[in-house]
Amino acid sequence: MLQGVIKLDKERLATRISIIFNAPLMMLVTFIPLIITYGQGNKWTLFFITSFFGCFLPMLSVFAFLKFGVISDFYASNKDERFLPFMTTIGSYLIGLALLISVNSPGPVTALMASYIVNGLVMVFITLKWKISIHASGIASPIMALIFFLGSSLIPLVILFLPVAWARLELKAHSKWQLTMGAVVSGILTWIQMGLYTNYIFLM
Repeated sequence: MLQGVIKLDKERLATRISIIFNAPLMMLVTFIPLIITYGQGNKWTLFFITSFFGCFLPMLSVFAFLKFGVISDFYASNKDERFLPFMTTIGSYLIGLALLISVNSPGPVTALMASYIVNGLVMVFITLKWKISIHASGIASPIMALIFFLGSSLIPLVILFLPVAWARLELKAHSKWQLTMGAVVSGILTWIQMGLYTNYIFLM
């Protein structure tokens, strides 16, 4: 009986960690320090655009897909159900990127939104064949962006990957390999894009 209670508590903790560190919420949180640091006089406009098109609209679309049976759970655990939610989310990011460009958003903020589009497309193509971890991707991308723009003092944030990985393993949502590749692929892609965008496209 005690083992059953411990297992239930571990599952509840893993579920809560998965909710807290889901990709849309991580995206919302990541934009805040960048907007505070680089936003200058239009911080509230930038916050509205990034939060609505980066977090709230994608989450609303997930709830809609759940309601109409397009996906069977909030995280679209079945990889065959992921294509439409992914593309809808990427569409939201594209609108957000266009609006950021229209309001002359600072380079780091625009670059981060653009990187989510590219990372999302890469995840879509991988997911067609293999269930890569979006939770791992969703924690690696923002951490790499924050380290790139705000400095090496934020490197300890990498440790946040550990509870996320544990939670997804505990819930049997992913294998260690799927979690590792989700973090590595998105982390590398984000770092490369931050340098490319801010040096050649969305200048700082």
